[in-house]
Amino acid sequence: MISETLRTWLLGIIAAGMVIGVLYALLPKGRMKPIVHAAGGAALLLVIVQPVLELDFMEFAGKYEDYEREIEELTEAYRQADQEKLAELIADKTAAYIASKGDALGLDCTPQVETQPREGVPYPSAVTLDIPEDAALAAWISEELDIDRAHQYWREADE
Repeated sequence: MISETLRTWLLGIIAAGMVIGVLYALLPKGRMKPIVHAAGGAALLLVIVQPVLELDFMEFAGKYEDYEREIEELTEAYRQADQEKLAELIADKTAAYIASKGDALGLDCTPQVETQPREGVPYPSAVTLDIPEDAALAAWISEELDIDRAHQYWREADE
């Protein structure tokens, strides 16, 4: 559609230029020549700017608003997806950090970390461990990761 419109516009410019060129060639010398040149230039200018004059600016404004809204929705969706990936990455890295500290304390554990956003950034908020409670690891989690004991979930000793 656009290429056909562009083709028609260019053919119109070429045709107008050819007609004006033939008129200039047939025009005798005299006082009319400058007037005909001005009229021919104005006619050629109108042919060139015709597509701009035919634009529906209200439709263009409506399409712009639609595109702007779509861009905002996509941006929010991408931001949300990035936030979720970041929260997952932080949870995984924090779990690995706790597991390595557990190894250093002689404990074999597989922690699962939950995050909650603080000021738009996901922070570790709770941890579930598959081992009975260990006081040293619990204290370290409280101090290092700022996860209080109420949000540390340990497997019961008899499980």
